[in-house]
Amino acid sequence: MASWTVKGILLDFDGVISSLMARVGWSYLHALKKVKPDIKREVVIVTLFDTAQKFLTATEKLSPLYIPQLVAKVSWIPGLNFYQRMKFMINGAIMYNKCKMNIVPQPGVIDTLNLLAKDYKLGLVTSANRTLINKASEQIPILKEFDVLITREDCAHAKPHPEGILKGVKGLGLTASECLYVGDMPSDIIASRKANVKIVAILGEFKEIAQHSFKQYKPDYIIPFLRDLPNLLRKINS
Repeated sequence: MASWTVKGILLDFDGVISSLMARVGWSYLHALKKVKPDIKREVVIVTLFDTAQKFLTATEKLSPLYIPQLVAKVSWIPGLNFYQRMKFMINGAIMYNKCKMNIVPQPGVIDTLNLLAKDYKLGLVTSANRTLINKASEQIPILKEFDVLITREDCAHAKPHPEGILKGVKGLGLTASECLYVGDMPSDIIASRKANVKIVAILGEFKEIAQHSFKQYKPDYIIPFLRDLPNLLRKINS
């Protein structure tokens, strides 16, 4: 039996609302295949997830170099020589620029958000920029109805710093104990802990990798996709 009641839900964007693979992963995989055609997709995904989560959990300061630094980190693939690495980084940058505005809602997201909006205050806390979220609102109109939108431009720090989540809680007009944060990375879990907000971790597109990672960080709850959140909330609030 829960000793608290959820009144507000703050959500990450990439990997929770929209497909991370469609916006980032596909360009990474395609660029790497051009350099090393025999590399296995599973190896690429594991490397991408592992390298990205290490960077994200260790980097809080948002700066103009934040994205280039992340790209450089995830481009460091074992077994590539200097020429291959440079070619991969160039191809990766070209493909990323083509795909960076690709918005592919996760399974059941639109119906789920519309359902949640009936009973909860909703907010977005993401390191994605405002331009992307404005574009996403065209495909996912309920985003326009969110009570608060916190994007990269609104914060000096990225998760795992709690700044964005704390601003989200304030924007909802609630206390931390009345809110949940829904994320898909260890940095989301750490930031939520620092903000004293319960965390729901999404396994999403990288289920096996995420399960292994989440064991170390121990989120309060784990669900496959956002569409599974209403059932979890019924159990929490019962």
